[in-house]
Amino acid sequence: MERASFDWEILEKLRMRFLKPESISGVYWESKQDLLQYHISFGKRIGWKWRAVWEELGRLGWKPESKILVDWGCGSGVAILSFLEAFGSEAVEKIFLWDHSTLACEFAKECIREIDDQVSVDIKSLEEIGDRLPETLCLASHVLNELSHNERQALGTSFRQAKQVVWVEPGNFESSRLLIAQRELLLKNMSVIAPCVCQDGCPMLKEQNSRHWCHFFARSPQEAFTEGEWARFASLLEIDLRSLPYSYLAMNRSDLEKLESPENVSRVIGKPRQYKGFAKILSCDRRGLNDFELQKRDDKALWKSIKKGKDGSLYEWQKLGEGRIKQGTPSAD
Repeated sequence: MERASFDWEILEKLRMRFLKPESISGVYWESKQDLLQYHISFGKRIGWKWRAVWEELGRLGWKPESKILVDWGCGSGVAILSFLEAFGSEAVEKIFLWDHSTLACEFAKECIREIDDQVSVDIKSLEEIGDRLPETLCLASHVLNELSHNERQALGTSFRQAKQVVWVEPGNFESSRLLIAQRELLLKNMSVIAPCVCQDGCPMLKEQNSRHWCHFFARSPQEAFTEGEWARFASLLEIDLRSLPYSYLAMNRSDLEKLESPENVSRVIGKPRQYKGFAKILSCDRRGLNDFELQKRDDKALWKSIKKGKDGSLYEWQKLGEGRIKQGTPSAD
């Protein structure tokens, strides 16, 4: 695909649709030009989130166990294109695309063909895939808040037949909570790879944790801060390019090899809240969900590591006491 310039009229129109989805009687995109503009802007930001997820799964030793991929709710094809970028076209033999917009499916198919014109790509619903679903790796991206309760239940029930599932949603409270519900549904047939460090029920579902949500932050690439169009995109559409919050879930069917995290590993949720001389850290592990305090004087190296956020979100707390982390290190995964 040739490099296209941003069309500000189309982007503003799309932005208003995303902010007021109840005003949409049909699909987001009315033309191929709408899809192109979405793909190079909003879709690209979602692609940066997917890149962060593939990097984290790579650190954990996860790998695709199927060369048959399903991109459900594919939009412009961001999820499947990010997979091809991460693993190469040799990791794929067959791709199934589905979206409530046929125009979007065709656009995504064209994008895939530009990367690999040999891979088999079909536009099919989960029902049409049928008996092949247990052979597949299913991808879903930014779909849950557009579905009814019954539609979400049906989607989760279908996905739990798959060999693997990787799912990315916005990092807001509502989307995160909806994804947690899918996790609990998928646990009937699957084991969690990430972000959870155990197979227990999600501790955020407990009443005392009802204000929390499971989310993380991806890094925007340098182009987001050096190219003039991105600067205008951020200003005109009021989007903070420094902040890429997302929620995600990666699961394998129970008959596949499990990737067990060490017993003392904790996942840091969101961003630590930094104060003068200390940080508050939301930590999730086999003990449940805890809001710990880390004093800079207790472990200066750990305090710096967490503040910079360059070592991932998995840590091992060597010393805990009275709601405080007194010593810890980034996990080697």
